Amino acid sequence: MGADADLIVLGGGPAGAVSAWLAARDGLRVLLVDPARDRPRLEGLSPRLHHWLAGQGLIDGFAGIFGPFRRQVDWAGVSESNAEHVVERAALDAHLRRCAQAAGARLTIGSGRPEPGGVWLGSDRLRTPMVIDARGRRARASIGKAPATVALSGWVRANLPPGIRLVALPQGWLWRAASPDGRVWIQAVLDAAGDGSPAGRLQAAMAAAEPALAHAPLSGQPLVREAAPRLPGPVGALDLLRVGDALAAMDPLSGHGQFWAVSSALAVAAVRRTLAARPGAQSLCRRFLTQRALQTSLHQARIGRDFLRAEPRFRAEPFWAARRDFPDDLPALPPPERPRIARTILVEDGLLAEREVLHTPAAPQGIGWFGSIPAAEAWRSWQQGGAPALHARWGAAGAQIARQLGPAGPY
Repeated sequence: MGADADLIVLGGGPAGAVSAWLAARDGLRVLLVDPARDRPRLEGLSPRLHHWLAGQGLIDGFAGIFGPFRRQVDWAGVSESNAEHVVERAALDAHLRRCAQAAGARLTIGSGRPEPGGVWLGSDRLRTPMVIDARGRRARASIGKAPATVALSGWVRANLPPGIRLVALPQGWLWRAASPDGRVWIQAVLDAAGDGSPAGRLQAAMAAAEPALAHAPLSGQPLVREAAPRLPGPVGALDLLRVGDALAAMDPLSGHGQFWAVSSALAVAAVRRTLAARPGAQSLCRRFLTQRALQTSLHQARIGRDFLRAEPRFRAEPFWAARRDFPDDLPALPPPERPRIARTILVEDGLLAEREVLHTPAAPQGIGWFGSIPAAEAWRSWQQGGAPALHARWGAAGAQIARQLGPAGPY
């Protein structure tokens, strides 16, 4: 019997919805499965993700992004401010699912679980050659985990100007976004073990964070979600590809969660296309996914760890003491090193390819190309003869590269 779909995507958050959208645009028969039961909530929207979504036309006509609002950070005894957009997350997820449908994907409301050769959707077994698991932390695929942490969230009404605030507390930290209509979304990140009900713990965090929130009543029961960062497990069979939190869960302090969700969808799309074009490239695809997920999750976990370490006032408090050493003691940004050439897996024209890449202190992830000129070849020419050698080989383009490298190289 034939397959029920070329690809089934389990989970319709940003990672799953964008995965379905990309695959449908590639001409695949895509089934997107999502329970569609997310509660309305606000989240910060990174400038990079906002820019990418807008550039793809994925937020055309979407009215659930607000701001930018003033963002105040009260941490380590210092108060700083910048600007940030916020997004109504459940509305964004629903909008991205509609974008996937508009591209040709079918949407089914429900919960599925993967198995070899397909998925179970209730009592029905659907056949497909590939599954993308975007069910978030429910997938339980990651391994290295920080101390158990929860995010307690809810809506209140308070007399606050529109804006965002992040504040460190003895028992954890709190992020809140006040909207122009007087509603305020509160999220407290605390140790999973604690005295009192979720509502009581959230109210205590609100009172500790801001006088205007001390007596603001919660609207309904708080949303309780797991929030500990998780490192990725090994990548197994490539007919089951995980994206977003199903692959690795970012530290909420890093502010990287939604961007990671979408960027992992883009990475898995490159793997999917590469396997279709070159079935023998399984080892390349597996190395790419493994390295990318581990490097990203370790980097973001170290950023969160360093942010925690920067707060000296609560160093002895259990929440802070338990999280100071995850995931390790290595720096988030390795010390600068001299430029070097190494082989790295890149995405070229939508497919994976292993190429020589120039790594520099300014671009530690590597530079593949200066325009259409391989960066590794340009660096070798620079080392051999400086700007004249670049100009002799590539003319005006070589001269432009020489200006980028500068008199001391790309430091």
